[in-house]
Amino acid sequence: MGNLDINPTPERAMLDKLTTALAGLMEIEAVTLLEVGEHPLVKFSGQLLGDDQDTIFEQLCARLAALGYTPVLYEEGGVHILQAVPGVVDAPQNRPWINGLLFIATLISVLFIGALNEGADPLADLGDLVLGLPFAGTLLTILTSHELSHYFVGLRYGSPVSLPYFIPLPLSIFGTMGALIVQRGPMRSRKALFDIGAAGPLGGLILALPFLVIGLSLSQVQPLPTSESFYVEGNSLLYFMVKYFIFGQPLPAGGVDVMLHPMAFAAWAGLLVTALNLFPIGQFDGGHIAYAMWGQNAWKIGRLFLFLCFGWGIALLVLGNTAGGTWITWGMLASLMGARHPAPLNDITPLDAARRRIGWAMVLIFVLILVPIPLMVINP
Repeated sequence: MGNLDINPTPERAMLDKLTTALAGLMEIEAVTLLEVGEHPLVKFSGQLLGDDQDTIFEQLCARLAALGYTPVLYEEGGVHILQAVPGVVDAPQNRPWINGLLFIATLISVLFIGALNEGADPLADLGDLVLGLPFAGTLLTILTSHELSHYFVGLRYGSPVSLPYFIPLPLSIFGTMGALIVQRGPMRSRKALFDIGAAGPLGGLILALPFLVIGLSLSQVQPLPTSESFYVEGNSLLYFMVKYFIFGQPLPAGGVDVMLHPMAFAAWAGLLVTALNLFPIGQFDGGHIAYAMWGQNAWKIGRLFLFLCFGWGIALLVLGNTAGGTWITWGMLASLMGARHPAPLNDITPLDAARRRIGWAMVLIFVLILVPIPLMVINP
């Protein structure tokens, strides 16, 4: 261990305890006192002892938590750095009644939009809300599966995650902005970061794909209107291929398109939301996956995609397509959340080969479900 030029002070006793806690887990080559006090911030430099870095990190977490500390592990020039940070993140104090109220408000909002899409007027007759059930039930099932997949995988890793908060937005085309889970502390490792990030999209896709097939099977191909303006939902590669498989022709084309059953439209919306969340920016699901796979190189990817969000959005608006607003809004949201994903507590241990393969599969899924122009207004 390096020489310490420290006079006997209150922090020395804690420094000795921290050093003892690292015994057998890390060969300490140097110690740097970053902040003084009864609970000092300490930087240990050296090498972890052993090849199973995941197990070593979990042992470090347990030993340091007993002293009221959290380990932050990273690498600099081949040297393992452990910062002992005062404080331990407590489990979140969930208030399920808030989550429940937001879910009920979102359900009513999505039912309302679903009923409007069916030509009903729920404001005149609340009983018409039932007409929105196929749309609302499908979309909220997909979103709930997405968020609960994040939640339960987060619990498995001991991450301080909240229950899902659904966001009602009754004046929007879907009646909701989706849902989110609050992470009240840093992720533990790249493996946890990857598993939690990938769980949501996969959980949503497992339901969205069969809903899409069933919903399209209940839909019909009809001539496009010729006397009034109308919206046409945009194609992703996957959506285009599924429609071609079911109807045997590219759509829209030749003056006809598929008149979507509410289940199909909700499934399309679920895929769109999944694609937006897979953007490799900041703390989006795609940002989690990107950082887990490529570390700080993911920051460059995030900046590139942020530029593409704004650039594509502006280009569409200049061309008179209001769908550009979607990309501008998403770019602004990403900017507010931060384009750079924070490092996990254990930023040393890389992903295993199996997770890397799944990661590349997620990249392929993103390409397949991305909708460059979500909605188009057609003026006959």
